[in-house]
Amino acid sequence: MQKFDATKINRRSFLGGAALLGGFSPLALQMAATTANAQANSYRALVCLYLDGGLDHYHTMIPCDQTNYAAIVGQRSGITMPPRSALTPLTTRTSQGGRQVAFHPILTQSKRLYDQGKLAVIYGHGNLDEPITRADLEAGRVKLPSAVGSHIDSNAAIHTFGLEGARYGWGGLAMDSLQASNPDNLFASIGVGQLNNPFNDGRAVQMIKADTWGRATNISGLEGTLFGSSVASAELDSILRRADMTNALDKDYLGVNQRVMSSYRRLGDAFAATQSLAPIPTDTTLPNYTVAWRDNDVVASLRTVLRCIASRATLNVNRQVFFINMRNFDTHGNMAGDLEKNNFLRLDAALGYFYAALTAMGLENNVTLFTTSEFGRSLKSNGDGTDHGWGGVSFVLGGAVKGGDIYGNLVDINPAGPGFQSINGPPISIPTIANQQYCATLASWLGVAEANLPDIFPNLNRFASTKLGFL
Repeated sequence: MQKFDATKINRRSFLGGAALLGGFSPLALQMAATTANAQANSYRALVCLYLDGGLDHYHTMIPCDQTNYAAIVGQRSGITMPPRSALTPLTTRTSQGGRQVAFHPILTQSKRLYDQGKLAVIYGHGNLDEPITRADLEAGRVKLPSAVGSHIDSNAAIHTFGLEGARYGWGGLAMDSLQASNPDNLFASIGVGQLNNPFNDGRAVQMIKADTWGRATNISGLEGTLFGSSVASAELDSILRRADMTNALDKDYLGVNQRVMSSYRRLGDAFAATQSLAPIPTDTTLPNYTVAWRDNDVVASLRTVLRCIASRATLNVNRQVFFINMRNFDTHGNMAGDLEKNNFLRLDAALGYFYAALTAMGLENNVTLFTTSEFGRSLKSNGDGTDHGWGGVSFVLGGAVKGGDIYGNLVDINPAGPGFQSINGPPISIPTIANQQYCATLASWLGVAEANLPDIFPNLNRFASTKLGFL
């Protein structure tokens, strides 16, 4: 049986099935016809893939020059590291002073995309309100940001740049500033799968939800049965559509309900028209098939994103933001097993699949995927895992990405060195890049004007460079 090769998906096989669907063939034909035309040139989308829990950057991007490999192995007793001979150092355009890192050997698709110049590594970024050095911390000239080491606060720090409970995320605020770019902003911001994050919500633009497997998330009880009864479901639908309401509050409530029902019907129609788009491999002889493909909710969620993107003409959008939550990165124990046998396999397959699909659609230059996480992990092991850290690493993927390079500075693995602090616990990395610099670069590529960046990223102007240059 033929093996799946993410580099050999072609546009005809990828899109052809959509035009044959009964009932929605005109829409499907329209979408297939517009994937490579001039309209695509005006479309842009950001896809935020949140690695929920705190990605261990030292197990993902392993120091592999002789000195620093020996140092990381010495710091991580109880955690099995790949042998140095199995690591392929990344080539970089910028000098790293002889320091080298390598993708974990499981991340083969990520390494391939990096070598092709389609994936960039953002190294050593984290929650910063101002530049901070170890000397500043030890002298008491600055304080640790309040979010360091906290899941909830660090989540807010990278997605809202506010404190826990902040209502507006930078994705939604970016779409607020770009409302004029879209004929209709109803589908400007879409969250896929299990969500508990404000990234998508702006003051005006609000998130629409879709489930992992490409179904619009409607008002509970409107479809199927309610309390075990189809009659109750029909009655609820009738109540929500009542036209005899006279009270102003009742009318507003009715308007919201009708808008929600209408929007999800439109999104549902778009999903019905794209059932054959970007099929997930079903070849059971593929390596790690069950984890990497059959049970991979990240691949499934990215397929839902692709189906939304393919429906952009019908949904009347030229700019969009998407959010996906990938869980289980809080690896306090069994770190190597959880990352290597689960998350690395799922993440790597997802990145390869998504870029191949975008290329088949002719949209690889129009869509940029980026990862976020609350923080990196501690330098030292706690036995068979690592604890919460500060600075970490992220990936940016797309045809518009100036990939094949590391943005940020690699540091020597030395707990007593300037790259680490251990004031409140085990040694953790001090960020040299602010999350706001990282995310402002993405927002600018999406089209947010320079003048609007300070409203979204309030501390951006405290840093010498507002953008990092990877797009």
